[in-house]
Amino acid sequence: MRSASNKGFVHSVMNSYFPPILIIFALIIGGTALWLTPKEEDPQIVVPMADVLIEAPGLSAKQVEKQVTEPLEKLLSQIDGVEYVYSTSMENKAQVIVRFYVGENRENALVKLYNKLYSNQDIVPSSVASWVVKPVEIDDVPIVVAALYSTDQDQLGTFELKRIATQATQRLKSLDDTNVVKVTGGQSRVVEVKLDASAMASRKTTIDDLQSAFRLSHAKQSAGTFHQLGEVYYLESGQFFSSADELGSLVVNVIDGKPVYLRDVAIINDGPEEPTTDTWIQYGTTDDTFYPAVFISVAKQNGSNAVSVANEIIEELNLLKSTQFPEAVQIDIIRNYGETANDKVGDLVSSLGISIITVVVFVGLFLNWRSALVVGIAIPISYGAALGMDLAFGYSINRVTLFALILALGLIVDDPIASIDNIERYLKRKDLSRTKAIVLAMGEIRSALLMSTVAIVIVFTPMFFITGMMGPYMAPLAFNVPVSVIFSTIVAFMITPWLARKILRTAAQRGVYQLETTLLYRGYNKLMTPILLSKKNSWVFLGLVATLFIGAALLPALRLVPLKLLPYDNKNEFQLIVNMPESTSFVSTSNALREFSDYLIQQPEVKSVSGFAGLASPMDFNGMVRHYFMREMPYQGELRIVLVDKDKRSQQSHQIVTRVRADMEAIADRFDASIQLVEVPPGPPVIATLTAEVYGEETTSYERLQSEAQKVAARLKQEPFVSEVDTSIQGKIEIWQFVVDREKAALSGISVSDINQTIVAANQGLSLANLKMEREIEPLTVVIRLPESQRDSLNNLLSLYVRGQAGISKQNVNGSLEDSPQPLVQLSELGHFEKRSKDQPIYHKNLKPVVYVYAEAAGRVPGEIIADVISDEGRKPSEESRELSERHYLSNGGHQGWSVSEGTNVVWSGEGEWKITVDVFRDLGIAYGAALLGVFIIMLIQTGLPAVSGIIMLAIPLTVIGIMPGFWFLNAMSDDINGYPDPALFTATAMIGMIALAGIVVRNSLVLIEFIQQSLAQGKELKQSLIESGAVRLRPILLTAGTTLLGNVVITLDPIFNGLAWAVIFGITASTVFTLLVIPVVYHLAYSNVKGHGLPVNNGEEI
Repeated sequence: MRSASNKGFVHSVMNSYFPPILIIFALIIGGTALWLTPKEEDPQIVVPMADVLIEAPGLSAKQVEKQVTEPLEKLLSQIDGVEYVYSTSMENKAQVIVRFYVGENRENALVKLYNKLYSNQDIVPSSVASWVVKPVEIDDVPIVVAALYSTDQDQLGTFELKRIATQATQRLKSLDDTNVVKVTGGQSRVVEVKLDASAMASRKTTIDDLQSAFRLSHAKQSAGTFHQLGEVYYLESGQFFSSADELGSLVVNVIDGKPVYLRDVAIINDGPEEPTTDTWIQYGTTDDTFYPAVFISVAKQNGSNAVSVANEIIEELNLLKSTQFPEAVQIDIIRNYGETANDKVGDLVSSLGISIITVVVFVGLFLNWRSALVVGIAIPISYGAALGMDLAFGYSINRVTLFALILALGLIVDDPIASIDNIERYLKRKDLSRTKAIVLAMGEIRSALLMSTVAIVIVFTPMFFITGMMGPYMAPLAFNVPVSVIFSTIVAFMITPWLARKILRTAAQRGVYQLETTLLYRGYNKLMTPILLSKKNSWVFLGLVATLFIGAALLPALRLVPLKLLPYDNKNEFQLIVNMPESTSFVSTSNALREFSDYLIQQPEVKSVSGFAGLASPMDFNGMVRHYFMREMPYQGELRIVLVDKDKRSQQSHQIVTRVRADMEAIADRFDASIQLVEVPPGPPVIATLTAEVYGEETTSYERLQSEAQKVAARLKQEPFVSEVDTSIQGKIEIWQFVVDREKAALSGISVSDINQTIVAANQGLSLANLKMEREIEPLTVVIRLPESQRDSLNNLLSLYVRGQAGISKQNVNGSLEDSPQPLVQLSELGHFEKRSKDQPIYHKNLKPVVYVYAEAAGRVPGEIIADVISDEGRKPSEESRELSERHYLSNGGHQGWSVSEGTNVVWSGEGEWKITVDVFRDLGIAYGAALLGVFIIMLIQTGLPAVSGIIMLAIPLTVIGIMPGFWFLNAMSDDINGYPDPALFTATAMIGMIALAGIVVRNSLVLIEFIQQSLAQGKELKQSLIESGAVRLRPILLTAGTTLLGNVVITLDPIFNGLAWAVIFGITASTVFTLLVIPVVYHLAYSNVKGHGLPVNNGEEI
């Protein structure tokens, strides 16, 4: 009955219009999805995160830690869904970072955060002056960054450029689907009131007088309405200042009945604010000019198409340049994620097309062009349906999606190849009609194809449960491969028979078909007979295979195949982070950056270098996670290096970074600076490649943790190919503190807050209010401050006067107490300056004090470095260190002993790439194990015999024989770059390739076993059944291997997924060869002396 129903189904499909309708529908769906689905370079990783910034004036770092940070950490850690709580306690302030689990709903996470904070406002310490919550979202990362630079520096500097850029942002904000639009760099327009200390002293005028006068005069208020002649009029009183000239006429004091105007005690300038940052751009030409520049960054809204949004932004900028910008203003797009996404999608679509053509041609060469046409038609149908599912389930088209489709190519064509090959074999039988031959051919492989498809779905399903940031990154692969394979199976049963009936008509060969006369049979028989006839030969052969497997599996343990999370990408940009000594001014920082830039611009691959001194560049995803956007200190700087397009250079971006590393470090040494060469991460970003966390017991002081962290840093500096070693310990920052003589101040009626405000206003500057200028986009602020020339000396500050408050001091006049006159007292009489060091910031992670040690691996993988350093912990220092060639995972360490004090411990897997590596390979290992278990269960359901199921799965470990030696060969062929190794890496994508191979090779084994048992059921001898089945399946197995191999060849050119491609190529090659040999040999050894030779119990029933 089951056979009849199946034959009826296939027969009815071949004689209906459903197949052509399905073909047209799938192609339309695929084309529509390709057009409508948002395109981006990488999958978006949703990690809800927020910064809580707290101001606590007057508290030391330790007081902030105990009174503010720790209670807040405990509150935030109670929120459901929070994975990490990081904090930094500093003098006068704190920063707490809340990071939720990957995939948590962003809106729900922020609602829970705000609810927890606001519901506990009643327990906020009185020392907390203010706090603010700032969500950090992936949608805030700009997709376009444009540099506006001036070729006429005398007329257009960063001040003018910022005003032009600010005007441009109004147009950009009006574009559809744009999000945050910012201007980075430049100087804002301010009205700066530069105080004349001597003039103020001679006119007995204080800073408080200026503040009071401005506050009382710069005011306007509605005064209601009045009625006159039956009409209503509105009444107002007062007016605001609207220009710098009006400010000059402000009366700030009255001396001997004469007014003192603001212009008498200060110089008033309406123009650019005093520079505190520096931004510029330099180009890789013979002209080494540093052009002043500002940068416009634009982000896109969630779910929008990066390509179309970026194109609209750039079109608008070009329009503004041609219609509104001065001729000397130029625009350079230094970041365009829309273009990179479009290029990546375009490259991969081209690669996909090449793979499809290659596979179809390959099939055509081995079968015929008609068969190749049938196989080729199945590919766009499966892909179209898969892209439609991507659109329906909210997946974007990105590099992982397209790589999944390329990976699935070999699996997609496997079903049609198996179907066509079997149909052609049946069509050669003279005793069968055309329709019956096709029906019987499909019925013979029906069960094997269905079960193998289920096996592939089971293999990829566990990948949905990868934790951390790699989960959503790899989710498109886990989704698209099974979906594509499911639709390819549908195509094999619904469309392939119909196409075979239509297209293969003239290809049918009538006559007597003898398998034994074919070349494949004769060759396979000659190879297998000596092994099958002799048990000794069989065991020797299996022993050889086992030896090869063990040897291949040992290669990673011997460090001959380096293991890493992800390889380095080939981007058109990288970043240099520079930290000068903490006392460095932004001018000195900028000068150092220019030295770095002068070197970099000489590199032939460098197109431009953008410099940012004293402020952060527009952030990327990596900078968002690392919080680079908060780098605003004068000693902090960074460079954004844009490379020429990768098609125009011979080296990849990582190789370029490796090549310049030593020279960059030499420049950094000249400035006593620490640097980080930051590449765009290929996957989830981390704080640093190598991150050690130093913890202690509850009684361990933070100073001791810092001391122990220095030991860890010292050991890392001794490790070969480890660079950029740094710690979270802040360098010494000196503070001059004005110590108030409270008694003298009180006798003069002067409060400490008055003194503080005077010093703040004189040195840092004090914003009084905003002038009301209708045409200004940004507020025009009035700032009072001493000129820069008078702020360089503390004596100038001490010469300032402070007026005592009325009613504070009393005097006895004729026996009665009266208010003393308001005295004018110089600061020098009220106290003195003392020097002290600024408190060290105190870091916490998940409520525990911690000190971080950072480092980068240059030419080595993090796992090797950490294994060696951990192995040397507690070891006595050796006179001779071990060479790298002598180390392996079975004997780690360089004999460079080190240790930390009792009560402290070092954690290497808390942050950094090693944590993600451990987590991902753990998850992939679990997924691999779950996949194997699931496949075994499916095989057991199919065969009914555990032993046969085990034999089918033997093909899976055979892939290791090809994969590991293949990677060893690639690694042996790699060359060093400027003294640094550039190894070929076995990455997480290669591990995914291994998992994918499990589905591919099991399908071949399953069909081979199916044929063996069908042959046995026909009464043939075991040896004959083994050889005939192997010969029959040899061509489709080789075709499947060939198509899978050719489909993955194009992926080897991609720096991220080439590990997956090489794993599939090496693994499918070895597994294909050994499957055709090992499966029959093991089956023969297991069942040669067993009744029925392994046939299932229900084999007598037609299936």
